[in-house]
Amino acid sequence: MKIKSLIILGLVFVVAFYFFSPVFAEDKNIQNSGFAGMIPKLPKTQNDPELFNGHVYPNWGPVCQRYTYTVTYKDKEGRKPEYMRIIFNGKAIEMDPTSPKASLGKEDYKRGVRYEYKFVPNKLGSNFYYFEASNGLGKTRDSIIDSPDNGPVLFESAFDKNEIALIDPKTGKKIISYPTGKEWVGGVALSDDGKYLAAKTSFKIYLFDVDNPQKPKWVYEYIKGGSMVGGDVKGGIDISGDGSKIIASIGQSVLLFDKSSNEPLWRNDQIGNAYNVAISRDGKYMAAATAGEESNPKTNLLILWGDKSEKPLWQYHASGNFHDVSLSDDGKYIAGSTGCPDRRFYLFSKDSNNPLIRTEPLTRDSPVHRAKISADGTLMAVGSESDAGAVFLFKANSKEPVWKYPIQNGSSVRALNFTPDGKFIGAATFGGQVYIFENDKSSPIATWVVNNTALGGVDISDDGSFIAAGGTDKKLHIFKKGTQTGKDVSFDEYVEEVDISGNGKYIAAGTGGSVYFFESINNDNKVFPCTTVIEPKSQSAMGGNDTGQQAATSLCGDEKCEGPETIDNCKQDCDQDFKEKNLNPWEKIIKFFKNLFGEKNENPKGEKPRGNLEKKSSENKEGVCGNDICEPSLGENKQSCPKDCSGEN
Repeated sequence: MKIKSLIILGLVFVVAFYFFSPVFAEDKNIQNSGFAGMIPKLPKTQNDPELFNGHVYPNWGPVCQRYTYTVTYKDKEGRKPEYMRIIFNGKAIEMDPTSPKASLGKEDYKRGVRYEYKFVPNKLGSNFYYFEASNGLGKTRDSIIDSPDNGPVLFESAFDKNEIALIDPKTGKKIISYPTGKEWVGGVALSDDGKYLAAKTSFKIYLFDVDNPQKPKWVYEYIKGGSMVGGDVKGGIDISGDGSKIIASIGQSVLLFDKSSNEPLWRNDQIGNAYNVAISRDGKYMAAATAGEESNPKTNLLILWGDKSEKPLWQYHASGNFHDVSLSDDGKYIAGSTGCPDRRFYLFSKDSNNPLIRTEPLTRDSPVHRAKISADGTLMAVGSESDAGAVFLFKANSKEPVWKYPIQNGSSVRALNFTPDGKFIGAATFGGQVYIFENDKSSPIATWVVNNTALGGVDISDDGSFIAAGGTDKKLHIFKKGTQTGKDVSFDEYVEEVDISGNGKYIAAGTGGSVYFFESINNDNKVFPCTTVIEPKSQSAMGGNDTGQQAATSLCGDEKCEGPETIDNCKQDCDQDFKEKNLNPWEKIIKFFKNLFGEKNENPKGEKPRGNLEKKSSENKEGVCGNDICEPSLGENKQSCPKDCSGEN
């Protein structure tokens, strides 16, 4: 293979975040799982083996489907494992290598050997797991922070009837009912006057003009290679007060739009996956809350931009995923919250990534889900899951809360919003409670209960007069302050996204499962016969690597960044800076002559660099075809770009 192609292989970034993300299971509702809570950490020794790429595939779906738990074992001395186990709902189960044991030698264990365990669930509920291995001298674990990962997430719904809706809160009637099929709705946002509705689904971004509700004003389609249906890292969307600017996170990208066009004003493809985005009311500043790993400073970021450039003004790395972000009206202040192991509330100024407030951890071992800021940036409302307090109110001058309110049975507040004047907080729980708080009282001034329902989406009107909450009963519930009953609006799937226009005239809603991704929704212990076992598509067919023999060819250390390998778990294959620093003398000579004779890509056709150019839309334009790099996340394949996506590239 040509030197040029070899080098390009080292630059290929394979999008496997959806399948193998460590953010998959942060919520640790493990009372009935066989685990007793937080698992003591193992002491580290020089003889410890390594475990990496621990995951379950598929990571969500129905009961009676076969799920495969996979992890790769590696030992620097080539020692085979004394044991390789999955600790599954508190029970230790030996795992099998994907290659026959008799054929495995010392070099295989040095390079890495994959192990797997297969499971067919016959009832809904959580399944908690982690991996543990010993080589006889040391031990190691994977898929665990302080407590085990949860997966697969099991749903009874088919999730093929999702919808974007616009509702009149006075009548409960839908003004817009736009089907999105299998695509989960990852965000809805209304302009202050309710004239514009922006929405984000798995693969598309929509803008609706409410004066012409029959069809979207425009649609932007993201290339499917960089995004997947489902998952907890949902992306998000927000709109400026006047509806002129829209910020959205989809796949691995953040994009800024003007209401007049589906061509992005700018696009940044370097952010990884995001939980949420926000834009200031004046449209001059925008931010993203991203997911990742503690060890990778390029992930787990809170990022701030101005409206003129895709280049961030600053970014801040935390040890946990940033789950939420919000901005004051003028963008001067930015609030954020993180997941495990960080579990904090943050406040920043637009002028610096030095936190003005970085609290102590607010929960024992669960994420801080929501952080919302008042229009003037003086007050912040926070939602979490904690027996010590699930709703918190902070002032901008202290890292200690003004007050906190614990929810009965420690139910999770994954849905929370704040009125612009900072006077009222609306919150909804996974136990079905709906609350309105006043900022000067630590107890709710209004409470409603929706029985047998987990509520994952909520917004409160700007004047605090009514609240809207969506849940797993496939309904949007509208409650008016001072009343005990409310209006219900029916949907075909779980309602997870809710936004009320600033003037209170409209409610936007969207359906999906991201907000509910960690929880066991149905607790009736119904057992399914599973007379037929559903066999999922292979990971390679879904954009990942098979967990069987095909995956065994994807091994860290073979100088190819492939399959589930990332910079985090395979630095020597996937990190160009690392590779360049560790070139041997002969490789350095080759690199010198390669540069000397111009073999590096100088972009001879004049295409703009990635990150400034690719304004992908429903027109399905190509990526930078002709740069010798096959970029499937930009729509390039053997058909659309044979120059780059031949066998060599």
